[in-house]
Amino acid sequence: MRYSDKSVKHYIDKLAAKTPVPGGGSVAALLGALGCGLLSMVANYTVSGKSYNGYKERAEKALKDSEKLRKQLIELNEKDIEAYERLSRAFKKHKDHVSGLQPSLKSAVIPPLKVCSCVHKAAVVALQLAYVGNKSIIPDICVGMYALDAAFESALVNIGVNLRLITDKRYVVDKSEQSSRLHNDMKKIKTEVLSKTRERMLS
Repeated sequence: MRYSDKSVKHYIDKLAAKTPVPGGGSVAALLGALGCGLLSMVANYTVSGKSYNGYKERAEKALKDSEKLRKQLIELNEKDIEAYERLSRAFKKHKDHVSGLQPSLKSAVIPPLKVCSCVHKAAVVALQLAYVGNKSIIPDICVGMYALDAAFESALVNIGVNLRLITDKRYVVDKSEQSSRLHNDMKKIKTEVLSKTRERMLS
């Protein structure tokens, strides 16, 4: 069953139920997709706004990038659920043998790591819109940025919880460094996005 094809109520009801999926990893991807949705809305209004014709090309690119990332994050919502289900089966089968869990653990790291990558790219889009987006809906860029930030931080939790059980030290270091680099840049982008949007809201 693809949760992205169901209603929002269905997803939230399943999330609240005593079932293993959907869970935190899925929510991280969904938060990212919601953030991208807000960015796309701002870009759409900017493209169509007569007073923003000078920014039309930049807004069109932002819209294209945001929509691409939104679709990827919706798909990662499903991929994370699939990865967790495989890991859950592996825990039942190899509960006394950590070595048997390794392939599934590595597989479970990939979706949240991709979420971090997508969300980081979406934050760059938010930064572009912070400067050129339709001023009347600037607050939506802020909300989008907060959703993206929550998505990134949530995905980091899921990366970390799986990395701690992986015995391949080179793999752990590589994925840890990769996520750390993105995290550091993400924090800088978030600060600039919020600073610029607040400046424009007050001007």
